[in-house]
Formats: sequence, C-alpha cells, structure tokens
Amino acid sequence: MANSKIIDAIKSAEFVVHKLLAVKAGEEVVIVGDPDTDIEMMQALAGVIQGVGAEYNLVIMPNRPPESSLTMTRFIEKGLEEADVLLGLTKSSGAACYSAVVERLRKGKGLRQLSMVMRDLDILTKGGATADYDAMMQEAQRLREAWSGAKKIHLTSPAGTDLKADLGVTEPFIECGFANGPGGEAAFSDGEVSLGVNQGSAEGVVVIDGPSAYIGQPASPLKLTFKAGRLVDISGDMRAGRALKDIVDKVEGADNFAEIGIGLNPACRKLGYFEEEKKAYGAIHIALGRNTGAYGGTVDAQVHMDMVFYDGTVKTDKGLLLKDGSLAI
Repeated sequence: MANSKIIDAIKSAEFVVHKLLAVKAGEEVVIVGDPDTDIEMMQALAGVIQGVGAEYNLVIMPNRPPESSLTMTRFIEKGLEEADVLLGLTKSSGAACYSAVVERLRKGKGLRQLSMVMRDLDILTKGGATADYDAMMQEAQRLREAWSGAKKIHLTSPAGTDLKADLGVTEPFIECGFANGPGGEAAFSDGEVSLGVNQGSAEGVVVIDGPSAYIGQPASPLKLTFKAGRLVDISGDMRAGRALKDIVDKVEGADNFAEIGIGLNPACRKLGYFEEEKKAYGAIHIALGRNTGAYGGTVDAQVHMDMVFYDGTVKTDKGLLLKDGSLAI
C-alpha cells in the first residue's frame, strides 16, 4: 500500500477498535477473512488490537458461493466459543458474521460482532466510513421510534415499486456501527434501521434500480413480483434477472421476502456496490432469503440478499417515514 493508504487504514482501524467495538486489554478477537479479503484490512485491525493489549487471531476460510454463503468452517466455529469479539472480513460471502453459530454465541455468550463482509479497503477508509456515527445514531433512534409499533407498511418508488406487507412480529433495530456491549452487532461502514416483515405477508412489486448482493448494479431496472411473501416473477434486466433466478433455483428459501431497511449514512457514495449504497441516507433496501434471528422468521436460507432501490417512499399505518428518498419524521 502507498503510505497514504496505510495511514487511512490505520485511522479507520483505530476508530473501529477503540470506539465502535471498545476492545479491551486481555480480550480475544477473531478476524475472519477469505482468499479475496484485502489483507491490508486485516493487518491494520490486528495492529491496533495488539496495541490495546488484546489478543488477535487472523483466520482465512474458503470462498463461499451463494448456496453455502452463510457457512463457516467447523474449526472457526469451535474457536469462536472462546472469543469475545468477531470481525468478519470475508469478501465473497457473509459467512464470517451471519452463520447460525454466531447468532447463538451473541445471544448465549455475549460475543460482539462487527461485519465488514463483502467490503474492500476503499469502503473501510472512504465514503460511509467517514460519517459522524454519533449523529447518525441519534437520527436512527428517532427513526426507530417513529417506526416502532407499526402494523402495516407500503413501499413505492418512481420506478414502479408498489409493495405492501404486515409488521409486528419484530420491532425495528438499529445498525449504526456500535457493537461495544455484550451481544452487540453492527457493520462498518454502517447506518440503517431495518426490520423483518411478517413472514408470508409481502404482496406487490419492487423495482430494483440500485445494486444487489451477488448481482451488482443492473444495467436496467429489475422488476420483482411477490405473492404471499414469495418471489414469483423476475423481469427487466436480463443479466441480473438470470443471476437472481440462478440463486433462487439453487438456494432453498432464497425467494422469501425477508427485510426492509432504510439507510441513514450521508457520507455513503453511489458506487454500484450494495454494501456502500444500502447504508446511504434515504436509500431503501429489501432482502431475500434468510429471516431468522432479529428478523423474526423461520426461513433458515443460506443467503440473505440485500437489494437497493432509489427515491423510495415508505408509509406505515403510523405515518410517513420516508418521502422520495428523504426522511419525513
């Protein structure tokens, strides 16, 4: 790395380790990557962790295709039993943070976790990584309060999104970078409030004109039709449509409508990369696939696939949350 990149990586690592995770001397920290992970990210984090007197463990697992994208190796799963903190940096999948084992350890043993999965060095040091996370947390708390207790939701967008769903099985939750208490969970870069819809209730159309996990930015909008909470038709951009259909055909439960999220990070950039764009201020993302844990469902699929659309409006039976991509609370 050039000197400026080294300095930026260390600066971000210090923010993550000291503030977002509050790593303490004597703690065991596990950093999980895969062959595609930017090794400089792992090295910067390890150096800062060592500097606070904690122990770091750098672990590389295999790349995972979508059909096994939430599965770690047994060796790592066993090792996490003794960990206090998990940093997930797998580039090809979300396996390092979103396996069922991690969920169990968070709830049962207080493992705290920060996801940098499917991200690169650029996202660690620029854009959404540079936001004011304290201010963003305050706005997230206002959005969660406005959303909490709603029973119905309606999504629309200029591109043609028109979808309704029932709410209430779970409450909205905040991901704004902070995972500094037992069982904490967040990401970096970060900034969103999201929740799972009641399983089987999503009805209508979502037009994806932003990037998606495993697919990227579609050349033209991708129209998804849902009935009784399941994806029943895909049309629009042919390349993206084929890629999505291939995942849905291979992965049981990948057709499930799992989540709605609203981004809050004003520093995120439009890069055609879903992990940056889904956190952008006013962006909406839905997710297909897994909806267990905080999402309140029973679909234990091997994918949780975020998909972004622009300039959306979000209404609930409590009131308007988002209007044409701007918060309305």
